[in-house]
Amino acid sequence: MGLRQTDQTTCSLTELASGVDALYLSGRAAPPSTLFERLDLDGLRGAAADLGGVVTAHFGGEEFVVAGHGFGKYRYCLRHRYGQVGVTASKALPAVRVQPRSEFLHGAGALGCVEWFEKALWPVVGPLRFSVSRLDLHADWQGWGLHGDDRARFICRAERRDLHEADDEFMGFEFGRRTTGTICGRIYDKTAEQQQRGSDFWLDLWGDRRDPTRPVHRVEFEFGRQGLREFGIDTPKEAVEAAGALWASATSEWLTFRTPTGDATRARWPLAPEWSDIQRASLRGGAEGIERMYAGRRKGELRRLLPQLNGRVVAFAALVNAHDIGDACEKLPGFLLDYEVVSKRSFAERVAEKVQEYSVL
Repeated sequence: MGLRQTDQTTCSLTELASGVDALYLSGRAAPPSTLFERLDLDGLRGAAADLGGVVTAHFGGEEFVVAGHGFGKYRYCLRHRYGQVGVTASKALPAVRVQPRSEFLHGAGALGCVEWFEKALWPVVGPLRFSVSRLDLHADWQGWGLHGDDRARFICRAERRDLHEADDEFMGFEFGRRTTGTICGRIYDKTAEQQQRGSDFWLDLWGDRRDPTRPVHRVEFEFGRQGLREFGIDTPKEAVEAAGALWASATSEWLTFRTPTGDATRARWPLAPEWSDIQRASLRGGAEGIERMYAGRRKGELRRLLPQLNGRVVAFAALVNAHDIGDACEKLPGFLLDYEVVSKRSFAERVAEKVQEYSVL
């Protein structure tokens, strides 16, 4: 976004990436009921629930998967590889609720993401006026030797703060609560989360700046609807343009990290050098390329799948006396063909379902 530039000559930390990581939208419109009847969203949702399979709908030149359930308070849930959408004909709620996927947000850029959903949803609900219900800003860093004992060095306006550990290993901190609808903060090991979730597109975003031998720590602030309104922010454009000011407020007024001294009053401890670097985050994230981001996502899914697949094939090979990969693969088709007869479903049908399922990943 190019809101502020970091003076890297004064940094002790290395910034790997920063910008908008979540942008949840509410869209107001006046959808005519006849349009909902024509689209037969009730029928599609019922079919999805009854069949337990994939039911699709086409509008705006895009294919959406209709879920057999709702999306929070929204009766209809539409899924796309770019995000999840809740749709309602009720006048008590905004017509749509949009939750873009992180990959699409980073791939298309925040405002490019908003524009895509405006165009895709217009045939369903007509012209939309989007407001922001949640905005997450992030910055990823290396060189910060953070650990659980550092919790006393944080000064925060929120009363609630939590330390997260797994098997006595430090994972991160959480400040405040999202249920307040104002602001909450998280600092955690993004490397561990990326490995667990298969979000390998982050490796592409970090690029050569990342040292693979060191963890990446994410500093993240979540602004809820009430918190954004306190800053006079409503539209997506206002949110993106205010990102720098929001980051400055969060890292200078709401949460700081201090260097301990002999002073009993922690608020008088000087600002830690690492936090000075964090305050200067560039928030330069923009459109990184949609296909590039989704290629990283699929690569991560494959990485997570391979250990399970290897274990299953090894077990199969042992049962059929296959001694290597080639032998196991040669014997596998016969068993799969037999299972088609038993299950009364073809392998091709199952593959087609998975293709549609992965199309919304």
